[in-house]
Order: sequence, then C-alpha cells, then structure tokens
Amino acid sequence: MTIQFYELAAENTDIKFSPFVWRTRMALLHKEVDFESVAWQFRQRDDFEHKTVPAIYDDGKMISDSWEIAKYLDAQYPDKPMLMKDAEAEAHAQLVSAICNNLVFATAASMAIYPVSQIIDSESAAYFLETREAKFGKKLSEINADDKDQAKANLAKGLAVFEATLATSDFLGGKSPTYADYTLFGVLKWIDVVAYRPIDEASNVGKWFDRISAMYSGDAAKAPTVNNS
Repeated sequence: MTIQFYELAAENTDIKFSPFVWRTRMALLHKEVDFESVAWQFRQRDDFEHKTVPAIYDDGKMISDSWEIAKYLDAQYPDKPMLMKDAEAEAHAQLVSAICNNLVFATAASMAIYPVSQIIDSESAAYFLETREAKFGKKLSEINADDKDQAKANLAKGLAVFEATLATSDFLGGKSPTYADYTLFGVLKWIDVVAYRPIDEASNVGKWFDRISAMYSGDAAKAPTVNNS
C-alpha cells in the first residue's frame, strides 16, 4: 500500500517548504517505502483531522508530527533501513533537535519565516500572518533578516558544533545518515527553498548538505524552490 504523505505547500504547490515536512520526506526516502505526496495548505486546516502537517496515512491510520512519524516508520517497517536503530540513536536525534531549537532555529526563522508569508496563497497568508505575528509579538517584516551576509554569518555561529562534528564524519549519524541528520537538514532546506542557500558550500556543513541532497536520486537537490521553480 502506498503511503499518503501530506506536505505543506506554497501557492505554487510544487514548492514544499516546512522544516518538519522535510524531515519526514527524508525519513520516507530513507525507509525506501512507497509514498505519494499530497500538497496541503494552511487554508485547509479546518477540514483536516490533525490541523497540521507533516502527516501520513498508512495502513488505515493517520500519524502526524515528524518525530512520531519517524518512530512509526521504524516500528512499522523494521525490515527497511532504520532511522533510529535503538534507544541511543533516538537520544542522539533528540540531542540534535535540542541543539537546533536552541542555536539554529531563531536565525533560521529570521531568514525564512517572512519569505514564507510571501509565497503562500492569500487565504493561508492571512492566517499565517495573524498567528505568527501573535507568537513573535511583532510584524514578520520586522523579523526578516535584511542583511543576507550577516544572517548567514549568524547561522554559521549556530552551526559551529555541527561544523566541528562533520570535520571528521560524513554524517551526524556516522558513515550513513540517521534521523539526526534529517532533523538538521530540514531546517536548512527550509531556508534553501523559500529564500537562498544559507550555508557556505565549502564548509563541512555545506558539503554534508550537498551529500544528503544528492541521495535518493537527488530528490532534495531537484526540489523546486522560489529561485528555480
């Protein structure tokens, strides 16, 4: 049975941009399971059981939340490549997520969240602006990082721990990627899709980003963005 995978989409539904959706897309590719992408927009939230994406429908069940989906995929398809093979791998992925939340997400949001408001359909944009401006307590245009070079420099500071790790390892998971890798990758792909490439190609993180982008027949590398759509 083909998994139905609900992905947050821009007005141009070929453009999928959520960092959490990207975590799940990479997880599905990693698991080598058949899935079908279903474009989902904020305006559809009242007609959708879980209100948010990513979500998957598989074997008669709807599962939402990127972390829960990753755990479900490993439990449901243990014969496929594992995202997190044991409790230690789960803890590692949680650690990477915590580092992202504390050191990377704020800068990433300043680079990506205003551009998102400019590429979604008008009905979705009204909801997005209302909820995000209430969360941040200011206009999204005031959050936006106007100085691209400074924003990239700020992001590089937050990525320093990953830069050091990837100096001696191809992936955060070691010789091959795990869900820990997709956790960070999703955040950076979010910026890449809605704004611009956020990292130096020559950096360790940049080389890692390209390695993952090239995997799975280059699915991530070929994904439409605001600049190539």
